[in-house]
Amino acid sequence: MSVEKFNDWFRKFGEIQIRHRTVFIIALAIITFVGAVGLTKFQADNSDDGWFEDSDEIKRNQNKFDQIFGGDDAIMVLVEAEDVFKPEVLDAIDRLGKRLLAEVPYANELTSIMNMSISKGTEDGFEVINPFEDGVPTDSAELKEKRDFILSRRSLVNNLVSDDGRETWVILSLNHYASEEQVPIGQAALSIVKADEFKSDEYTLKGIGRAYTEAEENEVINKECAKRIIIGFFVMILCLLLFVRSLRGLIVPIIATVGGIVTVIGYSSLFGIKSNITMLALPVILGMALSVGYSIHYINEFRLHFRTTGKRVDSVIKAVQETGWPILFTVITTMASMISFMTVGIGELKWVGGICASIVFATYLYVIILIPVFMSFGKDRKIDRKAVEEIQAKQKAEYVPTKADLFFENMGLWVARKRWWIIGVGTAIVIASIPGCFKMGVNMDYMQMMGRKIPYIKELQSILDAKLGSQYSYNLMIEFPEEDAFKNPENMKKLDLLEAYLSKGNLTRWTGDEPRITSVTDIVKEVNCCLNADDPAFYIVPDDQELLTQELFLYEISGGDNLSRWLTSDYSTTYIHIELNGYDANKIVEDINNAKKWAKDVYPEAKTSIIGEVINYAVMNEKLVKGELKSFMFSFIIIAVLMIVAFSSITTGLIGMIPNLAPVVFIGAVMGYFKMDLDMMTMTIMPMVLGIAVDDTIHFTNRCKLEFERTGSYKESLKISFREIGKTLGMTTFILCAMFSVFLGCPVACLFRIGLLTIVGLGSALLADYTLTPVLIYVTKPFKEKK
Repeated sequence: MSVEKFNDWFRKFGEIQIRHRTVFIIALAIITFVGAVGLTKFQADNSDDGWFEDSDEIKRNQNKFDQIFGGDDAIMVLVEAEDVFKPEVLDAIDRLGKRLLAEVPYANELTSIMNMSISKGTEDGFEVINPFEDGVPTDSAELKEKRDFILSRRSLVNNLVSDDGRETWVILSLNHYASEEQVPIGQAALSIVKADEFKSDEYTLKGIGRAYTEAEENEVINKECAKRIIIGFFVMILCLLLFVRSLRGLIVPIIATVGGIVTVIGYSSLFGIKSNITMLALPVILGMALSVGYSIHYINEFRLHFRTTGKRVDSVIKAVQETGWPILFTVITTMASMISFMTVGIGELKWVGGICASIVFATYLYVIILIPVFMSFGKDRKIDRKAVEEIQAKQKAEYVPTKADLFFENMGLWVARKRWWIIGVGTAIVIASIPGCFKMGVNMDYMQMMGRKIPYIKELQSILDAKLGSQYSYNLMIEFPEEDAFKNPENMKKLDLLEAYLSKGNLTRWTGDEPRITSVTDIVKEVNCCLNADDPAFYIVPDDQELLTQELFLYEISGGDNLSRWLTSDYSTTYIHIELNGYDANKIVEDINNAKKWAKDVYPEAKTSIIGEVINYAVMNEKLVKGELKSFMFSFIIIAVLMIVAFSSITTGLIGMIPNLAPVVFIGAVMGYFKMDLDMMTMTIMPMVLGIAVDDTIHFTNRCKLEFERTGSYKESLKISFREIGKTLGMTTFILCAMFSVFLGCPVACLFRIGLLTIVGLGSALLADYTLTPVLIYVTKPFKEKK
C-alpha cells in the first residue's frame, strides 16, 4: 500500500479532530480525571521477590525448609570494637538485642554473646549455660574468665565471635513471613541500629540481612528515582524551550506527558497492580522523552506548512496527514520492543514491559489528540505570497526551508556521493564491535549492580572484609525417609565428610584455617568434648550409636535449645549452612552443581536439596542470558515483520532493520570491552534501544518512499527527506539522549549504565540513520516505481 493512502486516512482523522475538538478535549479530561483518582490507590512493591519466579522444585524445597526449621531469614548486626567483651560494649549488645527482639516484626530468636547456650562440663556430666545470664559482671577477673570460656568453644570462635575478640554478631532469626505482606521488618531494624542510643566511640554497629538491606536499598532507590524524575521533568521543559520556543508548544506537550503517565499509573493502581519503585523511573523518563519527541514531529511539520501557507487549520490537518502514519508506526514498534520484556520470565521485567508499552501508547494518544486540537486555535498568518513563491522557485522546494533544512539537504547529497565509503566504514565498525559482544559477561553481583558509591554498599563491603563478615550463604538439606537416621553415627559422621567436600567450593568462606560451614555436628562434638574434660581430642562425633543418642538426649534435657534449629524431632532431617565470600555468577553455579553431586555421593539413599536466596541468583543468571536473547529476538522479528507489512516489501523492511542492528552491536561491544556485565537492569537496554532507534528509520524510510512516489527519483527523494525531516530526527534523538542523561549523575551503578548505554545506542542509531539508511535505499532501490 502506498504511503499516500495512509496519509489520506490521517487527513480525514485530522479533519474529524478539528470539527469535534471540544468532544475530544472533554473525553480526554474524563479519562485523565479517572486516572488521577486511581493514583490514590497507588501501591509500591519494594520487594526483590518479583525478580525471582522460582521453579516448582525450588519453591517446594524452600517451603519445606521454612516449615521445618522456621526459615533462614535473619537480621544480623556486626559489632566491632577494640574488645567486644568490654562492659560498655556488652551492655550495648544486650540493649540492642532486647530492642530487636521486642520491636522487629516476626522476631523469633536472638543469638549473641549476651544471649546464647553453651555446653559446659561438670562433675556429673555437663550443663548448658548462658555465661551472661545474670548480666555483665563488675569484677574484671570474673569477666575475663567468661571471655576465656566463650573463646575456648570452637563452634563459636570465628562464627559468632572472632578469635581476637574484636568482632561479634548479634543475630535475630525471623519467623517465616509472606513477602507480599510488605511488613516493615527492615525499616524497624534499621531505625534501631542507626538510633542515637547506639552511637559510640567504643564500638560500631553494621547491619545486614535480606530485609535490612532491602530497607536500605529502598531508601536510596526512592530518593534517586524521585530525583531523576524531577530532573527529567526540567530537562524536558528545557528541550521544549530550546526547540519549540512558543508558549503553546511548551504547555501542550507537558500536559500530554503528565496526562499519559498519570493515566497509565492511575489505571494500573485501580486494577490493583503494584508499581516497582526500583524500575519506575525508567518508564516515566521514557514516557517524557517519547512524548516530547512525538510532539516535535507534529509541531515541526505544522510550522513547515504554516510558514508557507499561513493557514492554521489547513496546516494542522496537513501535519496530521504527513506525520500521523509514521508516528503511529513508531509507537507500534516501540510497544513491541517493550512487550518483549514479558517473554523473559522475570516478574518485574514483565511489569516494566507492560507499563512502558502502556505509557508509550497513552502519551501517543494524548499527543495526537492535544497537539492538533490546541494548535488549531488561533488566527491565520498573513503571508507574502510573492516572496514565498520566489523562495520556493529558488530552492526548488514545496515549502519555505530554513538554513538548518538546507544544511540537511546538503548532507543528503553528500551521503549519496560518499555511499561506498560509508558502507565500508560502517562495516568495519560493526566487525570491530563483534568481538566485544562475546566479551560481555553475565553476573548477578548485587554490590556491583548497585555500585560502591552508595554508603550502605560501602558498609556491606566493609562487613565482607571483616573477619566474621558474610553476605551470601546457602543451606544443603538432607532428608531420610526413616526416623532416627541421624542417631546413627555413620550418618552423623558423613556430615563431616560432606562439609570437607563443601569447603573446596570456589566461594566457600574461610576464616583462618577453618571453613565457615556449620551443622548439627558442632553441637554433637562440643557435647562429646565437654563429657571428656574438654579434651580437644574428643571434639569428634562418637562412634557408638548408644553414646550418640545419650549425648543428644542429655543436651536437650540440660536446657540446650539449639538442637531443634538443626535437627528435626524425629532425627530424620538436618541441614548444613555454607557461608560464601562473595558472589560470582559462574562460580556460584559451579559450586551449587558440585554441592548437589557431593551430597548425592555421600548420601545416596537420602533426598538432598539446596536452599537459599543464592539459588534464585544462580537460576537468574541463566535466565538473563536466555531472556536477553528471547527479548531481543522477539523485538527484532516483530519489528521486522511490521516493517515488511507496512512498506509492502520484504527488501524495504529488511533494509530498515540493518541500520538498527548496528547500535545494538555497538552497545554489546561497549559492555564487553569496558567490562559492564549483563544484569537485571542492563538487559532491558538492547530491546528498548532497538524499539526506539527504529523510530527514526521509520520516519526517514516513510518520507523517502513518499517522496519517491511523488518524484520517481531516489536522489530527489533523499534530498527532500533530509531537508524536511533531517532536523527533526536530530532534535528527537537529542531530546531522548538528554532525558536519559539524567541517569548519568546517579550513584546507583545500574541506573548510570542504563543512561550511558542508552545514549550510546541512540546516538549511534541516529548516525546510522543519517548514513547507512539513505545509502542502503539509494544503492538497493527498494521502492516500486509507479506505472
